[in-house]
Amino acid sequence: MGSEYLYTDPEVPKLDHPDAAIRLASVVHRFGVPKMSSNRKVSFAKSFKTVGQHPKTRKLVLNADDFRKRLQEACDAKKISSERVTADARRYIPLIHNILVSCKVQPENARLDEKLLFEWMSGVEEDPKAFVSEAIMYDLTMAIACEGLGRAAAATENSVGGQFAAASRDYAAAAGIMEFLHKEHLPKWVSKGANVLPEKLPSECHISATRAFQTLFMANGQQMAVATVLMKPGKPNYSLLGKLCYGIMEMLEDFTAAVRKEATVAKERMDKDFFVLMAFQTSIQLALSLYFQAQAAWENMDHGVAIALMSEATVALRTREAIYSAGLPDITKTPALTPLKKDLQDFRKHCNEILHIWEKDNSSVYFAAVPQSLSAEKKLKEGIRMNKLEPYKLEEADPALLVLPEGALERSDSDLARELQKKLNAGGD
Repeated sequence: MGSEYLYTDPEVPKLDHPDAAIRLASVVHRFGVPKMSSNRKVSFAKSFKTVGQHPKTRKLVLNADDFRKRLQEACDAKKISSERVTADARRYIPLIHNILVSCKVQPENARLDEKLLFEWMSGVEEDPKAFVSEAIMYDLTMAIACEGLGRAAAATENSVGGQFAAASRDYAAAAGIMEFLHKEHLPKWVSKGANVLPEKLPSECHISATRAFQTLFMANGQQMAVATVLMKPGKPNYSLLGKLCYGIMEMLEDFTAAVRKEATVAKERMDKDFFVLMAFQTSIQLALSLYFQAQAAWENMDHGVAIALMSEATVALRTREAIYSAGLPDITKTPALTPLKKDLQDFRKHCNEILHIWEKDNSSVYFAAVPQSLSAEKKLKEGIRMNKLEPYKLEEADPALLVLPEGALERSDSDLARELQKKLNAGGD
């Protein structure tokens, strides 16, 4: 038996942060990934049969069909593999982007033999409805969303496995993809005057929703950074951790406010329990921030302030009395949160034990005045936001040649003339 066990008193509380603090600090929600409707068959090879006869174009559309099917299968698997979804999305995105660019630069030749209809369901909505669009831009957007939400799912898996540094990198990638969608990609779609009303598309196609999710994933990534620090041996920089947790709290508040004020359509489609988790995460980050600030103050011999901060942390960890009052939501009423019950109990006990020890030491050794309420200079005015994200961009696409056979244009014009005459005869507009 090692000597470190000879003088261990099991009755003496451990004053360093417990494992429960790590688990509470890293609580996140796992979203799903978008899915294609299995009822809708898409074939680029058939749709571009006439104008896509050039060997390189033919290879492009056949590959697009192949990799789109692989992505569909990955997203529709009984057990979703985030790694597979991400990999298949990455393979498909350059192909669908190439097709889109080819049609943009050769609009007069982009004549389809069969209409393309893309049907997708959201990965972030509770009971997703299938939305249909002919826009190739829609298919590209949802494929990019697959990559983004695939990385977010990978982050969740890594955090559960204690791989917090890897999880932080995954969240940075997911945040970067959401930034690309709301800053660059979706505004281009809107500027074309296309029908992109939020009511007619999945949440991943809403500028306001993707902007909010960028904030959420940056907050989640910062949670992983905090957990990484807490996992390291030795005493951490408690002052820094207090500021980081406060920054996470601010970002979670910003996400919730953005969803409620700007992304109302997406909000109504999301699971109501998700917002209970958001309230729990936000309050836990405040409690953790107060806890770490208290530890830092005690280390700096500011004993009265440390006791006041730890007292505030214990109050922040209580179950709130009403939905808009301070404290934590009642986790026993939300099944998804009940697994956290023991960690919450352990952390509450730990904070109360430290508070009791500090008060006892202060009354017998330090005799520092404990403020009834903390002065403005002793309170954090704002947290630290790492705003970590990995920039995302689409690679430049070399347009594939679309060739309209001789005589096809004339036939097409005559067909349009006949359709117009039919409408006129029927009294159509």
